[in-house]
Amino acid sequence: MRILLMIFLIAIIGCARQDKIDPSIISFQFSKEAITSADLIKEKTTNLLFNANIDIQDEFFSQSWISAIKTTQNFNKELIIEVEEHQPIAILSKGKFFTQEGKIINPGNKVKQLNLLRLVGEDSDIPLLLDFSLSLQEILNLNGNSLTSFEHIGSDFLEAEDHKGSRYSFTKGDFRVQLERLEEFILFELNSGNADDIRYIDMRYKNAIAVKGINMEKST
Repeated sequence: MRILLMIFLIAIIGCARQDKIDPSIISFQFSKEAITSADLIKEKTTNLLFNANIDIQDEFFSQSWISAIKTTQNFNKELIIEVEEHQPIAILSKGKFFTQEGKIINPGNKVKQLNLLRLVGEDSDIPLLLDFSLSLQEILNLNGNSLTSFEHIGSDFLEAEDHKGSRYSFTKGDFRVQLERLEEFILFELNSGNADDIRYIDMRYKNAIAVKGINMEKST
């Protein structure tokens, strides 16, 4: 589908750059509210269509919020452009984002306030970190906490943080096993009424859990 879209778009660009299409009769349509701004998207799209120095390549889509451009022309020769933006699901380091399509983009533009999970690690780690974070969120749902960040600090060390500022430490290799132990621990703490006091849980021990809370420190 992307190949066909690219071929069609290249044809439109070729016509536009030969002045067969008047830029003044271009009409833009957005299927959703723009993540950046409608004016910025219009500017980038117009530059793509009419600037001979810009090549239509995958780099254009990975370095902007534009995910796809669909074009049609009516009987009045008005060029109708429908622009779709990437839909981010996580914010990465260095201004990058991870999208619903599983792509890493670096748009380089300021965006509206987005409430996104923060993933920190090498680009190659991001799909696995997202998978881990979704699994952890299922456990945190037990006590009503929302995961805000998940980080591969280095080597085998993982650390997560929720919206209350509570931190959770894991090892990458034993993450699934440690997650099961965390679920058991949270259920126990909920029954005991101490869940709201917890601020740090270290799951990296083989036969123990290190816990810190408000005016509290213990191991189990």
